[in-house]
Amino acid sequence: MEHLKYRPDIDGLRAIAVLSVVIFHYFPSLLPGGFVGVDIFFVISGYLITSIILKSASNKSFSYLDFYKRRVLRIFPALSIVLVSCLIVGWVYLFQDDYKLLGKHVFSGSFFISNFTLWSESGYFDSKSYLKPLLHLWSLGIEEQFYIIWPVVILLCFRSKNHNRNIVLSCATIFIISYAISIFTMASDGGANYYSPASRFWELMAGAIISTLRFIGINTSLSKLMSLLGIILIALSITMIDEKMSFPGYIAIIPVLGASLIIASNG
Repeated sequence: MEHLKYRPDIDGLRAIAVLSVVIFHYFPSLLPGGFVGVDIFFVISGYLITSIILKSASNKSFSYLDFYKRRVLRIFPALSIVLVSCLIVGWVYLFQDDYKLLGKHVFSGSFFISNFTLWSESGYFDSKSYLKPLLHLWSLGIEEQFYIIWPVVILLCFRSKNHNRNIVLSCATIFIISYAISIFTMASDGGANYYSPASRFWELMAGAIISTLRFIGINTSLSKLMSLLGIILIALSITMIDEKMSFPGYIAIIPVLGASLIIASNG
């Protein structure tokens, strides 16, 4: 499996995303839109994972076994500690019914399907959400589901002579369909809008599109402008968007575009 060149700008963007989410949960009035840090993470993940797959596929060194083994070894040790710790603490402090619910969430978190479990329950901003210590594993579920599907799509595209064109078309098609689903489900099904991979994959595809178009040259002046605009969009997102707005959907394009511009400006 190929390794990518270190990108300090992506590390900085990741740090902003983490801080935004943490501040939102502890001081929501300070950063009402801090939860969009998750959307920024999706763009970063889409870019990085697509870059890794494209590099390996181009060198004919891609291995599904190696790819998924690396994902498991990177995520599961820390995840296991979190899940076991929750079970131990829950055994001491939770009532029977609450502990059963925790067990259900631990099970779904172990198999990266937390988003589907939470979809069937209350919303992310529901008043009872604070009773779910593993609530945030929904985003990990979305990412892992993307990691299952996306390598297969890319490898199928590589079977054709025009694989670059087919990959770009695949990115654009999935982006458009997923974004349309996100907009459609805003009013009809808030749970699906927030937790469904179908309404979230477009955010990861934004990063994937940047990865597939890295061959397009960007001069220094344009790069600086893109980076500045990206920073402005992210700043607006974390300060102006709040949980009362229908999210994701139309408005989610702001943090996604902001993160995309920053990544593309240094790519």
